[in-house]
Amino acid sequence: MKALQLHINAISFMFIELGKGKYLLFFVPGFVLALIFWQVFLFTETAEDTFLVVENIPLIGSYIGTGVKGTFNFIQFIIDQLFIFFILTVLSPFNTILSEKIDSALTGKKYVFDLVQVILDLIRMIFVVLIALLLEMFTFLIYWVLSGILNLDFLDPLAYFIIAAFFYGFSFYDYSLERNKKGIYESLQFAFSNKLLVVMSGSLFLIIYEVPIVGVIIAPVISTMITTFVYLKNQENNLKLNLK
Repeated sequence: MKALQLHINAISFMFIELGKGKYLLFFVPGFVLALIFWQVFLFTETAEDTFLVVENIPLIGSYIGTGVKGTFNFIQFIIDQLFIFFILTVLSPFNTILSEKIDSALTGKKYVFDLVQVILDLIRMIFVVLIALLLEMFTFLIYWVLSGILNLDFLDPLAYFIIAAFFYGFSFYDYSLERNKKGIYESLQFAFSNKLLVVMSGSLFLIIYEVPIVGVIIAPVISTMITTFVYLKNQENNLKLNLK
């Protein structure tokens, strides 16, 4: 219940702040990435349509067509994963600054812009995202094996979603964890000690991200705002909000 209440409060806080016109500039980098995403999507769709003409080949066309569809579905999955990696990495300097501003709004702490620190944050985020993706793929592998052995195929969509949500949620919480001088190992400890909290945040990111085109623009900003709020409130229950 605490995790749910924290997210409800965080969403309320997010709408209030955005309603005041705050932080709207942070949607601009996501808009640029959305344009790139749209071009990649059009390319893969065009390529698939082009190759699927082989279905018209007599006798073997349907078999080849099935293989081509499977190949492009796999390629699309890889592109989606890489693009999320791309989003989390490229947007990390902007999300770091946004997280600092949310922290300041909530706690009154002041953070001075430091270009060197921004570069260090970017390097850290590259490592964090790589670790998250490797652990995610490893967890997927373990689940696939168990699912095959125990015939749990009917649970696959839910399991895949929860696994992905956990690791993407972890990536967004790292903005706050890094600011509080937590090492990567300590960040992983936080994630595994607060699994429900992290999965809820990651689920919100994935749900918003799946909204066509606009999801790419708004999901990183909203997720950064929500996870920063949740992290601070979770760490300090008596945190007084300064929303002026």
